[in-house]
Amino acid sequence: MEILKHEGPGRLGLVRLKDKSFRTPALVNVDFTLSPFNSYFYPKAFSEYDFNLAPSIPISFYTPSEIVEKAFSRLIGVDYSNFNAFYLPAIRDVERLEKFLDEILSSNSFDALYLGNSKVLVKDYRRFVQTLRMIREKDPNLMIITDLEPFFYPLAVYLGIDAFDTRSLKLYDFHKKSFTMYSPLLWDEGENSLEFAEKVISLVRKTLEEGKLRYLVENFFYTQSHAGILRIADKEHGDYLEKYTPIQKDTVYFISDASQNRPEVKRWHQRVIERFVPPKAKLLLLFPCSAKKPYSRSRSHTLYRKALQEVLGSGIYKVHELILTSPFGVVPREWEWLAKYDIVVTGHWSEEEISLAAELLAKTLEKYPDIPIVAHLDEAYVEIAKRASEMSGKEIIFVPVKNGTTSRESIAALKKTLEELGLDLKAGKEDRTYRFYENIRKIFDFYFGIGAGDAVLPDDAQIKGSRMLRIFVDGRQTGTFQDGVISVTPYGMQRIYEATKSYYVRIDFDLRGDVFAVGVSEADEKIRPDDLVAVVRDEQVVAVGKALLSGEEMVKAKRGVAVKVKKRA
Repeated sequence: MEILKHEGPGRLGLVRLKDKSFRTPALVNVDFTLSPFNSYFYPKAFSEYDFNLAPSIPISFYTPSEIVEKAFSRLIGVDYSNFNAFYLPAIRDVERLEKFLDEILSSNSFDALYLGNSKVLVKDYRRFVQTLRMIREKDPNLMIITDLEPFFYPLAVYLGIDAFDTRSLKLYDFHKKSFTMYSPLLWDEGENSLEFAEKVISLVRKTLEEGKLRYLVENFFYTQSHAGILRIADKEHGDYLEKYTPIQKDTVYFISDASQNRPEVKRWHQRVIERFVPPKAKLLLLFPCSAKKPYSRSRSHTLYRKALQEVLGSGIYKVHELILTSPFGVVPREWEWLAKYDIVVTGHWSEEEISLAAELLAKTLEKYPDIPIVAHLDEAYVEIAKRASEMSGKEIIFVPVKNGTTSRESIAALKKTLEELGLDLKAGKEDRTYRFYENIRKIFDFYFGIGAGDAVLPDDAQIKGSRMLRIFVDGRQTGTFQDGVISVTPYGMQRIYEATKSYYVRIDFDLRGDVFAVGVSEADEKIRPDDLVAVVRDEQVVAVGKALLSGEEMVKAKRGVAVKVKKRA
């Protein structure tokens, strides 16, 4: 199976067979055929199916460990040479299951793995996620098949399942239970199991193609298992979800409490902590977010900026701003282009929202030297800042806000607070240039890590253009910047690679086209799908491309494209 696109561990895949091909997520007996389960004791003759399931021993989820050991020991010695699919029964002991799978895969190669006992496994939320993660991280090219009802398809695909066995759905037809979009809460009378399964899997494919699978998952909360499994995945396996989640390009809509724990949110928090270095400043201001993005184009932030200019004049270039928001927590002004999100705004913040934002703000404030910090906030934002002040030990001056932060009284209070500080913040041309450059550098730091911005845009660089800014170093272009959107040339990526030793994919052959996974000798584990990466040979960047896989997958995978090359050196 070749991976075409990711959203979390869920992926669009391409499976090539001798006489046909199909895309995943897929259905048994619709997109491909799968041989029946064969008992180890009564193996049937090898027959012509797309996937021939190797004989196994029927083990239940609750089978005693001593019986499991006997069964596994017998299965280790089976000749699997004529089979391209392996049956793996889910059991309670996930570590033992992993050891068994390692033994099987060490001497055998399969195109697909059938995960048994899944209808029992989904009731054990933690083991369900653990088992899927364990299998998925073994072999990126292994297609995982299981047997679940259609209302589990979105969640199961999101966590790593590629195909579903539809044969057991006939039981619902036998009992005249017809699926609805609200099953298992509501049923109709009739027979529609296969038709409904096809409808749901088509919907899952479409949302994967458009990068909206997570929304579908959050709208399919029809059982306790759905809510429990996603909560366990978000809270305990956030790193598993994040490393396969493409870098955010479009607006993310936070529609439920579960949205607060999306991989994009955790990634943002992590990058604020690890990749944001405050620019030189004499004053730090804290502002609330706005509905309009980027914030600086909103009415509220326009009023804030006007007040700052009236009081500080050119000194505005020596001021830095942090915007408080949920669920991203803290947005440095330079990163406002990247904070593309929308959320239900009611004025009511949960305790989790407040505490997460306060913790992130505290860690961010610790990065600053001892400079005045002024907070122009109201409602829950004030509580966030107060908690952050206590945690960080940084004193914050609160503007006495009345009737909202944009009222005449509040804007006047902001001006008065700034005037009372008595700061001499006169700025010259060098300060304006520095802040202009920093606005661009911080974007590159977000994508590639600290030091990338300085590598692409050093102090002696030249910038040409008005809207689309082209960056040159020693007469050679390193990249472009426009409203937070960047591109990097091979020369620019060479400078980033030398400065950060990150976002690289190593090869040892002459590059003629895209980079296939089988040709990757090493890849940076920080790489996520859709990241810009450097294709490196002998320490020289030979191309810049877009990653289709995570860095970890590139090394493990043996099929498919790893990097779509955009520019060659």
